[in-house]
Amino acid sequence: MKTKIETDLKKLVEKAADFHGHLGPFLVIGVKMGKLAKETLNTKEKIISEVTAKTPLLTPFSCILDGIQATTNCTVGNQKLKIENSQKEIAARFKLQNSDDSLEATINPKVIEDIVNKLSSGVSNEELAWEIAAMPENQLFKINRKC
Repeated sequence: MKTKIETDLKKLVEKAADFHGHLGPFLVIGVKMGKLAKETLNTKEKIISEVTAKTPLLTPFSCILDGIQATTNCTVGNQKLKIENSQKEIAARFKLQNSDDSLEATINPKVIEDIVNKLSSGVSNEELAWEIAAMPENQLFKINRKC
């Protein structure tokens, strides 16, 4: 069953895939994290000035970093994206410039397990990517907002 993906998300995913070199589920997770942070923190007037991402530093998990970079303009190069090697969780904390307002999104461990199992059983990266794109944020992430 195909689920409708909103146009804005589809464009962001395509932009991120072009930047990253291919489409995959962890890239889409990073895109959805960045999009969620921008929408939740209402960044039309404010700028996300720093992101701290926790992830195992190996593929495919680290692909979330490119999704975050493509959606937030916080990059390794401009030093606004900080990376922590984590074997326990995959999460990102987004902070607004000149504010204590922040959002942390932690990926549901069950989602990670499902992705790894499906990849191992031969499901394609692209198919899984669009499944993740269609997944509601409240199933994908544990969200913690600090104002």
